[in-house]
Amino acid sequence: MFNESKKPSKLLWLEIAWLFACLPASLLLPISPWIKLCLVLSGLLYCGYQSKKMGLFKRKQLMYLGGYAGSRMIWLRFILFIVISTILVAIYLPKSLFSVLFGNPLLWLGICIFYAVFSVYPQEFLYRVFFFKRYSGLVANNQIFITLNAILFCMAHLVFLNSLVFLLTFIGGVLFALTYQKSRSLLLTSLEHSAYGLWLFTLGLGEMLAFPGS
Repeated sequence: MFNESKKPSKLLWLEIAWLFACLPASLLLPISPWIKLCLVLSGLLYCGYQSKKMGLFKRKQLMYLGGYAGSRMIWLRFILFIVISTILVAIYLPKSLFSVLFGNPLLWLGICIFYAVFSVYPQEFLYRVFFFKRYSGLVANNQIFITLNAILFCMAHLVFLNSLVFLLTFIGGVLFALTYQKSRSLLLTSLEHSAYGLWLFTLGLGEMLAFPGS
């Protein structure tokens, strides 16, 4: 756990509140979409500026996969998730099961590529690389820090107003934070995140995450 920012801790806590709580919550306000867009862009530009100052855009870091010894466990638990989730959807939502995959395979393929590259990778950079580098020194307890990161990742999905999405993103946030903390690999963490999100889409549950349904 380390933090290289020279800002006082109180300012960093305010920064966390602004970037990871207030901005996601602002998307629920009854204001112009253009104002919401400007607010989100202001946060992203600020994170980009600070990331550049901290040297986070180095190619080696962005593409590092590493040789994390626990990577086998990552995929074993994903396989378990595949089995359990498929059974549940087959029982409770049989009409949704693989509906997009079989009904519109080109849409399925396009979403897979777009989601992994333009949604997951930026999310993992912001919530793992940026967050860990800038704020890890604020919390001495590792479990509390991981939990905080997962809660804030969950808050990024407030706009969906779906309790199942909140539960899944919190659990996913814990898993992805642990993977990044142990591997320090943005690429590996993004692959894990993509696998879970795209599997939900493949199962036919994409609409709850704003994926096109058909």
